[in-house]
This record gives sequence, C-alpha cells and structure tokens, in this order.
Amino acid sequence: MSTITPASASLVSRLIDSTPTRRVSSRQPSQQQVIFNRRQTLFREIAKLRTKLAKLDTKISSLNERATLVNDTNNSARERIRYLTQEIGRRSQEEMSGNFGNDYARSLRHYNDYSRTNPNDEQGIRSRYTEAIRLLDVITAHIGEDIRPLRTEAQSMLRNLTNAQKNYISLNERIHTLTQEKHQLQRDIDTMNNEYLSLTINENVARGKRQRRSTYKKGKKRKH
Repeated sequence: MSTITPASASLVSRLIDSTPTRRVSSRQPSQQQVIFNRRQTLFREIAKLRTKLAKLDTKISSLNERATLVNDTNNSARERIRYLTQEIGRRSQEEMSGNFGNDYARSLRHYNDYSRTNPNDEQGIRSRYTEAIRLLDVITAHIGEDIRPLRTEAQSMLRNLTNAQKNYISLNERIHTLTQEKHQLQRDIDTMNNEYLSLTINENVARGKRQRRSTYKKGKKRKH
C-alpha cells in the first residue's frame, strides 16, 4: 500500500485550491420581458382606476340627484312662503278695510279733529285717544287670530328652508370635491394609457424585427 508523503500532500492541496469553482449566473431579464412586465402592471392599474372612476361617477350622479331634489324642494318652499306672506298682507288689509277697521278709522279721526279744535281739553283728548287705541288693539287681535296659522306655517317653512339651503350648499361642495378627484383620476388613466400604448408599439416593433431575422434566408449566387 502506498503512503502519501508530505510533498505529495502539499501538491494535492495546491491542486484542490487551484480548482476553479463554478459560479451560478444571475441572468437579467431581457428588455422585452421588462416591457411585458410593465405592460401587465399598467393593465392591472388601469383596470383598478377605471373601476374607481365608475364608482366615483355613480356617487357624483347620486349627489347631483339629491341636490336637484333639495333645490326643487327649496324652490317650492320659497313659493309657498311668498304666497303666505302675500296672503297675510291681503287679509290684514282686508280686515283694516272691514267693520273693525272702519270703527278704528272713525275713532282716530275723531281724536285728531278734537285734538285740533279743543287743544286745552286734556280729558276729552285723552278719552278719545284711549278709545282709538282700544279699537286698534281689537282689530290687531282679530287680524292676529286670523293670520296666526299662516304665520306659523311661514315661520316653520322658513326654518326648513334655511336648513335645506345649508344642505344644498354642502352637497354642492361635496360634488365639486369629487368632480376634481374624478378629473385627476381621468388624467392618471390617460397618462397610463399613453405609456401602455407606447410600450405596446415598441413590443410589436421588436417582435417584427425578430420575425424578420428568423425568416431571412440567403439566396443562391447568380451565375454570370
């Protein structure tokens, strides 16, 4: 049996150390693969943004419908308040022209005439003034009783109208914000679409060049 001498052991060690090690290559993706991956990413992102845009359109449309309804309600309330105001004025004028109004008008004339013709009769002036005020209070109470339901309705509708107007303003502000968001979203989609189209054109051009190279054949030399 042969034995390994120190010299042969050293030689074996040097041979082992000098043996080249095999490296694992880290292959980089090709340009075409990079373009393909980017196109796939853009396709998915565009699809997500379009879904978001559709939801945004639906929300804006719903808010517009609500705002239109609130605005129509506000217009109806304004018309009703205008009618009630005119009706209150009409009934008040009508009462002032009726029996109570005529009684008050006569009493007021008597007071003015007596005050002018008898300026020193304080008692007489005071009594006629008191009677005119009494009749005024009577007609005022009568008018107030007649127009109370109209005034109550008008005040209630005015409060509702004020709240509805605040709601209408809030809806329009929300619509404006979402519309701005929609426009920005559409710009983002347009930008991605342009990039996607550009990458598709580049990929098609590159594929066409590869196909032309693969199908090219050398022709035979012509004999002269």
